[in-house]
Amino acid sequence: MIYFYFMYDPHKKRGPRKNHKYTKEIIISLIEQYGYKTYADFRRYNEYAYNQAKKNGWLQDLGLIQNNPGKKYWTVDKIIEVAHNYTNKTDFSKNEPAAYKWACYFKILDKLTWMCPPNFEDRKEDTNSCVYAFIDEDNKVAYIGLSIDYNIRKVSHRNDKKSAVRKYFKKNIPEPIILKDGLTVIDSQYYEDYYIKEYKANGYRLLNVASTGKNVGSIGGISKWDSKEKVFEESKKYKSRSEFKRKSAGAYYHANFNSWLDEMPWLTTPKRAIKWTHEAVLKESRKYKNKSDFMKSAGGAYQAAIENGWLSEMPWLVDKHKPHNYWTKERVFEESRKYNNKKDFEKNAKTAFLKAMHEKWLKEMPWLKPLPLGVISKWNREAIIEESKKYTSKSEFAKYSPTAYQHAIKDKTIFNDMPWIKEKKKPDGYWDIKEHVLEEGKKYKNRTEFALGAYTAWKKAKKYGWIDEIEWLEK
Repeated sequence: MIYFYFMYDPHKKRGPRKNHKYTKEIIISLIEQYGYKTYADFRRYNEYAYNQAKKNGWLQDLGLIQNNPGKKYWTVDKIIEVAHNYTNKTDFSKNEPAAYKWACYFKILDKLTWMCPPNFEDRKEDTNSCVYAFIDEDNKVAYIGLSIDYNIRKVSHRNDKKSAVRKYFKKNIPEPIILKDGLTVIDSQYYEDYYIKEYKANGYRLLNVASTGKNVGSIGGISKWDSKEKVFEESKKYKSRSEFKRKSAGAYYHANFNSWLDEMPWLTTPKRAIKWTHEAVLKESRKYKNKSDFMKSAGGAYQAAIENGWLSEMPWLVDKHKPHNYWTKERVFEESRKYNNKKDFEKNAKTAFLKAMHEKWLKEMPWLKPLPLGVISKWNREAIIEESKKYTSKSEFAKYSPTAYQHAIKDKTIFNDMPWIKEKKKPDGYWDIKEHVLEEGKKYKNRTEFALGAYTAWKKAKKYGWIDEIEWLEK
């Protein structure tokens, strides 16, 4: 007769009327009948019976489990006891989410020293990690990160709408700087945490959200898109580039970065209606006083004007460029006195600033404060030139000191001060021979170094499909 009182009604979430009399026996029968397993299930479907059991102290005798034991259960000792069953944090968080949550709450993840980060075993011998930073010096805001693929990570920050970097900088994301490279897995975690603390100590607001430090922060995953074949196979699942990017961002980034998208004719690109007609371009151009502002603010219209030869019809647009040899020493010094620091000087009068840097006039300008923390790494102009003296060619420089070389190629004039760096020109058609390209590829550890050290050979390797035959190159 007990079951008569508990005819199940799925629409009556709170159970029978509250004036119903629940004995301990009736509650036990109810639990057995409907198969409740946890306190939460019991309370969800019959709150009145649950409250009656709680009031009378019967909960412990009902055979139910506590699906979220909470702080009273998950003591530090209990967390550590459970954590000893796992060798990495990924398995720990997946199989013991409650314990992992409370480990984060108590900030003891770094004490689980027997645990290795994800991918640690595959990467523990690597020394190719780097710590980088995106800096807003004007507002003292910074983002510190680590990566095993600096270039891909840079692209992902610019394209990922969820990235803290993109959310803050929007479309004006600056070029990141490399704070430390050539790091091991554990060292990269240490230095990421170190630089975050350094920038905080210097009054910066950090965009980082996730915890950092040894055995706490990420180490940068190993990309599953480690070959051209895998990327191409993935791309064939989609009909357009936009769908490919939306549904498989990792593969898309690799395809875009390696210039493979043009080799995927199955990916369509939607045709866009022509926005910038002759009339529309002329109307837009009247909003600006010079070509530079027109280009920065309305790039599409400016490009249409260039392609169609319409700029000659816009006499109201003046050219901001100075004539050749305009920046004499007198004019550079005059311009520099408009600013209080080197950062503003560089930002507002870059050509004059570079001229001052090249001619070593900056040290004669005491009114300019130094570039702020992080803007100039150890690879300033003098350090780059000193480092380059160890090598006789750009390929050697790129291979054995890639970070210094990366900074060097951003300065178009710096190689003029390195007469010991000789250009080794090859005869026409040299890099069209497969053996020559493969032999050159042997000099480099990975594709990035290959591209920096022997760009033409790298380009030919990609063009003719030889790049994947160079097995010694890390992808």
